[in-house]
Amino acid sequence: MTFGQPLFLLGTAAALIPLLVHLFDRRRPREVPFAALDFVLRSQKRTASRLKLKRLLLYLLRTLVLLAVPIALARPSFATAEAASVKRGVAATSIVVDTSLALRWGEGTRLFERAKDEAKSALRGLSGEEPATVVICTRNPTPVAPVGFERARLMGAIDDAAPGFEAIDLNRCLEVAARSLDDSPLPNRRLVLVSALTQASLRLEAQPPMGAGLKGEKVKPEFVVRDVAKGKDLPNRALVDVHAEAAPQLGPRAWQFTFTVRNFSKEAARDVELLLEVNGEVVQKGFVDLAAEGTAQKTLSWRFAQGGVATVTGRLEADALPDDDAHSVVLSVPRVLTALIVNGSPSPQKYKDEAFFTEAALSATGSPVKAVVRDADAAWREKLSDYDVVLLLNVDTPPAEVARALGEFVNAGGGLFVSVGDRVDPDAWNAVMGGLLPRKLRVVKTAVEPNQGDASTRAARLTQVALDHPVMVPFTGRAREGLLSTRFYRYALFEGDAQGVETEVLGTMDDGAPAFLASRRGKGRVFVYASTVDRDWSDLPIRTSFLPLMQRVAGWLTGTLDEREEVRPKVGEVVTLKPEANQSPAWAKAASGAEVALTALPQGGGVTGGPMPEPGPWQVVDAKGAVLEKLGFAVAIDAGASNLARHGLDALSDWLGEASVRTSGSGGPESSTPLWTWLLTAAVVAFFLEGLLLRK
Repeated sequence: MTFGQPLFLLGTAAALIPLLVHLFDRRRPREVPFAALDFVLRSQKRTASRLKLKRLLLYLLRTLVLLAVPIALARPSFATAEAASVKRGVAATSIVVDTSLALRWGEGTRLFERAKDEAKSALRGLSGEEPATVVICTRNPTPVAPVGFERARLMGAIDDAAPGFEAIDLNRCLEVAARSLDDSPLPNRRLVLVSALTQASLRLEAQPPMGAGLKGEKVKPEFVVRDVAKGKDLPNRALVDVHAEAAPQLGPRAWQFTFTVRNFSKEAARDVELLLEVNGEVVQKGFVDLAAEGTAQKTLSWRFAQGGVATVTGRLEADALPDDDAHSVVLSVPRVLTALIVNGSPSPQKYKDEAFFTEAALSATGSPVKAVVRDADAAWREKLSDYDVVLLLNVDTPPAEVARALGEFVNAGGGLFVSVGDRVDPDAWNAVMGGLLPRKLRVVKTAVEPNQGDASTRAARLTQVALDHPVMVPFTGRAREGLLSTRFYRYALFEGDAQGVETEVLGTMDDGAPAFLASRRGKGRVFVYASTVDRDWSDLPIRTSFLPLMQRVAGWLTGTLDEREEVRPKVGEVVTLKPEANQSPAWAKAASGAEVALTALPQGGGVTGGPMPEPGPWQVVDAKGAVLEKLGFAVAIDAGASNLARHGLDALSDWLGEASVRTSGSGGPESSTPLWTWLLTAAVVAFFLEGLLLRK
C-alpha cells in the first residue's frame, strides 16, 4: 500500500484516546460500606454483562473513527504487482488519450468509451496539489490547456474526444505530453498513457520521451500505463483492397472486382460473408475462407444497366471492428455512346469499304459505342448534336457550313476523329478545317508502294507510343509489340504546333513523324490518325490492337474513360484531383457530413485537400453546391492500422525503464472509487452508530 499524503498518518495517534479513557475508567475507588446501596448493587449485577458489551462497542467505533479519518486523508492506494517500488509523490501530470483505430474495437462497448472512463478516473485520482493537463492523441496533438488545475475543462475535453480511423503516432504524443510539463515548478513529472498499446501506434525502437527540469536538465517522467484492453488480444479481419477492371467478356458495361481480405487473428475463419454493393444496394454475395494470420482474395462481377459514375463497395461480415470491414471504389462506367461514322470512300466489297473495319471495331461485343454509318452527303444532313462523337474517314473537304457546324459541335463537348486517305487534300482541308485540327496537314509521304515485293520490310513502323495517355494505357507487353509491328505504306505529315494550341503526340513513326495526334478544343476533343482505317495505306485495321484502340479513342473523345480511378487516398493522406477546365471544385463531402476544403494548385495542377479524416466514398461539389460526379473518390483505411497486435507490459517496462513504469486501472467499475472514499464512509457510519448507542 502507498500513501499520497503520508504525514496525515500522524493523526492515527488519536486512536489512543479511547484506550486511555477506557483504562482510566477501570481504576477502582476505595470501598466504603453503605447499607442503603446494597439493593442497587444487587440489581446492577443483572445488567453488567450488557453494559460491558455496549462499552466495548463504543470503544471500537470511536477507535475506528479516529483511525479512518487520518488514514483517508493520507490517500492510501493498493499498488498492483507491476507497481513501482518507489512512489514519487506529488507530480505534475499529463494524461495521453489514444484515439487510434484500435480504440473503435469493441464487443458491445467500444474500447474508446473505456479509455475515456480511464482518463477521467486518472484525473480524479490526482490530489488537489497536483497540476495536470490532457493530450488527446490525434495526428496533430496539443495539450488541451497549460498544465494547471482546470479539472472541469480537462474533463470536458475528454468527453468531447472521438476515435479516428488510423494508427496514431503515440510516440509523438508522449513527447508532446512530456514537453507540456516543462513549465511546472514541481520536480516530479508523470505521464499517464491510456491506450490499447497496439504495435502499429507505439514504436518501442524509438527513444522514450524525456522532459526538461527546472535547470534545463533531462527529466525522466514516471509512467502510468492504463491498458483499456485489460491485457487481452484484439482479433480482427479487414477488407484491405479492391481492384476494379472492365470485363467485356461478360457483356457490355460488365466489371469484375477483386477483393483482398486479411486475417490479423490467430484463429482461422471459414465462410466469411462478402457482399458486393452498388450505390448502396447489395447485388452479389460470396464467401471467403481465411487462414490464421493469412490473406485471401475473392472476385465478384456485376453488369451495370447503364453508364455513369457508380460507387462500388465490398462489405465483410462485421466483426468487433466493423470500420475496416468495408472498402469502396468510385468508378466511371462507360455509358452508351452514339457515333456518326462518315464514310468517305464507300465500296460494295465490304473489306474494301473505308468504314468496314471501324464499324466492326465499334460494334464488337462489350463495346460501349452504338455506331451509325452514313456517306458524306447523308451525313451532312444529320443533326450533329444527336451524337457523342463524329468520325470522318477519308472524307472530301467538308463544305464551309459543315466545317462551322463541326467546330460548334466540338466546342460544345463533342468528339471528332479524323483519318486521312486519298480523298483528303491537305491544302483544301487546312483552308476549311485547319482551325479545328491539332496540327495542319502538310503532305502525304509514301514509304513504299504496298504492292511491291519488299513492302513489308520497307514499310514505316511505330517506334514510340505514349503509354501514360488514357488511350494507350492497355498497350503494354505483347499488346504494345502488336501495335508497334504495324506496317505503314503511306501517311500524312503535319506542320508544327499552332500558337496557343496544346497538342499531344501519342505515337511516332521511325522517322519521327506523328502517327496519332490529340488536342482539346473548348469542351470537346479532337483525335487525328495519320493514315487510313482501311488496308490501302496500312495494315493496322487487321491488327488485334485496332479494336481496343478505336474503342478507347471513342471513349477518350467523349470523356468516358476512367481517368481518375487511381484517386484512392487513405485516411490521413492528402487527395489531389484534376478537374476539367470548366469545373471549379470547392469542397469534398463524406456521407457522414464531414467536409474538406479543396485548394487550387498553381499552374493548373488541379486541386488538393486533406488530410482525409474518414474512410468511404466522398463527393466533390463546387462553390454553388453542385455535385461534380466524375471527381468523386473513395478513401480507404490503411491496412497497417487494422493490425491490432499489441505490446506486452514486459516490453513496455523494458522500453520505459522498469523502475519508472506503473500500471493502473482495470477499466471496470470496481476501480472507479478510491480506497480513501470507503474509509471516510466507514468513519461516518461508525459515528452514526456511536450516536445510536449513546441514545439507548
